[in-house]
Amino acid sequence: MVIAVVNQKGGVGKTTLSVNIAGALSDRLGNVLLIDADPQGSVLQWNAISQSPHFAVKHHPGTFSKRERAAFSRDYRCVVIDTPPSLSKITQAALKIADLAIVPVAPSPLDIWSTKETVTLINKIRNLGVRLLVYRKIPGTRIGKEAHEVLKSYKLKVFATEISQRIAFVDAMNSGDAVIHYAPSSKAASEVGKLADELITLQGKN
Repeated sequence: MVIAVVNQKGGVGKTTLSVNIAGALSDRLGNVLLIDADPQGSVLQWNAISQSPHFAVKHHPGTFSKRERAAFSRDYRCVVIDTPPSLSKITQAALKIADLAIVPVAPSPLDIWSTKETVTLINKIRNLGVRLLVYRKIPGTRIGKEAHEVLKSYKLKVFATEISQRIAFVDAMNSGDAVIHYAPSSKAASEVGKLADELITLQGKN
């Protein structure tokens, strides 16, 4: 399964999410590749401080061929692509080889309102599976509680799992690890683990 993590906006935490999805999937599946498709190389910088990587990392800020897609499927159980901000040519290339696009959505009115347009633009590039993820939710807030239902009211597919804004994610990134390996008993690890389980279930259905 090839998963592209996509959002038009920068600064939404895509790289942190991509690293932690790859970490959780590697914990369950074993052989996972995280592709850094952003020319800025944020994952590559993170990987430089990683002392014990649990998954492979590749910097690939360009297009993807069918041959590369076949090689990824042959060599890895799952591939996660961290795409650049905006639906650039690189992001479009990643979407063309992906089985699923994850769009992280912060539980704020502006982010929620712009989501439908983002999904429409993705589907213009290629009609593939797109799922929204309520991300950086602040526990206990009204907008956090309502975000999931608002997104579903747009008749868009939304993960049952929601990822909250937790300091464990920051600490894990600073340590060069995914939270599921850095703090396996934390609430952050539990949330991203549940997301990985949802992804594996989706993979089984395809």
